[in-house]
Amino acid sequence: MRNSFQINGLERIAVVGVGLLGGSIGLALRAAGYTGRRVGIGRRLESLQKALNYDAVDEVTCDVPAGVADAQMVILGTPVGRFESLLSQMAPALRPGTLVTDVASTKVEVARLAARFLPQTVRFVGSHPMAGSEKAGVEYARADLFEDALCLITPSRSTPADTVEQVSGFWQALGGRTVKLSPARHDKLLARISHLPHAVAAALVQISLRNKAIELAGPGFGDATRIASGEPAMWTDIFRTNADNMVQAIDLLIAELRRFRERLAKDDARGIEKWLASSKLTRDQWVALRYEQGHKPKGTST
Repeated sequence: MRNSFQINGLERIAVVGVGLLGGSIGLALRAAGYTGRRVGIGRRLESLQKALNYDAVDEVTCDVPAGVADAQMVILGTPVGRFESLLSQMAPALRPGTLVTDVASTKVEVARLAARFLPQTVRFVGSHPMAGSEKAGVEYARADLFEDALCLITPSRSTPADTVEQVSGFWQALGGRTVKLSPARHDKLLARISHLPHAVAAALVQISLRNKAIELAGPGFGDATRIASGEPAMWTDIFRTNADNMVQAIDLLIAELRRFRERLAKDDARGIEKWLASSKLTRDQWVALRYEQGHKPKGTST
């Protein structure tokens, strides 16, 4: 259910990094009836011009302070590795009361950087829309990318309730469903359902190179490894900023595979089938719940 937040109460919204997610935010804003100015901020004029051509933004600039100076809301849509530089550049230019959020896949590091660089007069809360693709670039942006997508809002203990509600309302205005959880819990859980799967997909590709097995690969291999085509620099940042949780998740996976290995070694057909049946049932229930209203998967969540 949409709340009372009005996107047209914001005259200027600045998106830093107009790629797949940033571009989709711009398109979704326009589709939701937003009549204000969408400002695209980036490093390369060529990419920004492309964002203009796709109508993802209304104006562009490579000047970070100038781009955020008059915005009522700023959304960071770059890899988290750039956040320290961007936050330090924009902090002096942000006017009091500006709402700042992000779409990064890790949150503890983002919260730390925001607390370090942003002035107390600025309202910040992290967010993470569980929508996206292994593709990169504004040419893959879609106005419906966030429709029925789960958007995770990650306030700290000191985040004002109205800030949380406004950022939640923003994502709801773009079609998303919001859930609140702490930055630490976000990173722990995302390591298991998003970050580890990406690492496993990459590992499967590496294994397939041995003896040129990949030359025989079919659709199943493609389905299981699709997310390995994600942007390497972005995923390096994700892994590095969630390293402790990734190590724990990897240990959990190794333990699970060892149990499966023991069943294989014992030729425990009943145990193997029970293990597979349990996984099938769990996933089938998740699919039915996630898409019970007829919405289909739109890509890789990050």
